[in-house]
Amino acid sequence: MVVAALSRIISQKCIKCGTEFPPNELINLCSKCGSVVEFQLDYDYIASRVSKSKLQLRDFNMWRYREFIPIEDFSHIVTLSEGGTPLIKSRRLGELLGLRNLYLKLDFLNPTGSFKDRGASAAASRAVELKISTMVGFSTGNAGVAQAAYAAAAGLNSIVFVPNTASVEKIASMMIYGSKVVVVNGTFDDAGRIAREVSYKMGWMYNGGVINPIRHEGKKTLAYEICEQLNWRAPDWYVQSVGVGTAAIGAHKGFRELLNLGWIESDARIGCVQAEGCAPMARAFKAGLEEISPVTNPSTIASAIAVGNPAGWPLLRRAVLESGGTIEAVSDDEIINAYKLLAKTEGIYAEPAGAAPIAFVKKLKEEGSIDSDELIVCVISGVGLKDTKTTIKVVGEPIRIEADVESAINLFSKGFL
Repeated sequence: MVVAALSRIISQKCIKCGTEFPPNELINLCSKCGSVVEFQLDYDYIASRVSKSKLQLRDFNMWRYREFIPIEDFSHIVTLSEGGTPLIKSRRLGELLGLRNLYLKLDFLNPTGSFKDRGASAAASRAVELKISTMVGFSTGNAGVAQAAYAAAAGLNSIVFVPNTASVEKIASMMIYGSKVVVVNGTFDDAGRIAREVSYKMGWMYNGGVINPIRHEGKKTLAYEICEQLNWRAPDWYVQSVGVGTAAIGAHKGFRELLNLGWIESDARIGCVQAEGCAPMARAFKAGLEEISPVTNPSTIASAIAVGNPAGWPLLRRAVLESGGTIEAVSDDEIINAYKLLAKTEGIYAEPAGAAPIAFVKKLKEEGSIDSDELIVCVISGVGLKDTKTTIKVVGEPIRIEADVESAINLFSKGFL
């Protein structure tokens, strides 16, 4: 079916059977084959209206690249100035790992403390554009917090289903924004299944991972920012921890868009990391399989990526293969080591999933799969303050003393430091 373009937005297209749908309709899955869909944009149209020099005149946030995000009317944009997060070169950690060009993209510095704000801003903007009153999501925490905040900013209703493993800090954060939170006595995938059916039956926006294609359109701005921050160069490696894989999928699309426009000269290899206790995509990729075997009982300290049956697998597999990247699984011990190293060497307090990319690069460097001189960007996706219970488990309880100087002196004289 040929779909008439609305300016720069051409259609929503099924990645499997190629069926196209109008861009201004709420489509989650292809009605013919049930696969996920992607937005198709007119890049000639975009290139005629935006340039690298024009970007310099705009605020440095994700909507700096608004022509690339499929929102027709920019007055519908819902923003808290997300994006525009720092990209810093590692000082001590890179040296410790034997990497001369290790960069850290501090995406936990978004308004709600995680990279999920990019997808939430795009989703809330689309809900406003399509005149949808309610967003229904499911989350281990970060996506739900982001949805709640942006729904509040847009004046929309928000409902989030969470598994019973979600942290108290994240649940409380969703609720303070006014979101209705429902704790499901089950897994992340159970919460997703319920959220999807509720949204379909009620006619609300389903805000789940890649099944809502607008989300990775927002997250692809990670690639734009990184390239611009590197003076319009793509890194050799873009490394991301993945549960569903939405951000890595979006980043790959972003790098390819810039490459096709001639704004960068090479692509970035997509490196994805999962926890061994829930690594369906890493296992399928290593085995060369087109289908995953779902994990029914995820078990990992990195709860933010504990997704047993990720809908993003077809798109993520394509992104990793096209870019020449890889998907690795690391143990909880490796994640904890990375979690501590990142804090102690760089002063960055990430949640375990946010530190997992460091475990990935350490593993690949030791295996000889990453060269010392390659330019590597690790996305630090979520702040550690959202899961302090896990931090205390890792670092232990603090030392307690009586309220006098002598007790403190005695402590340090015994080698406490």
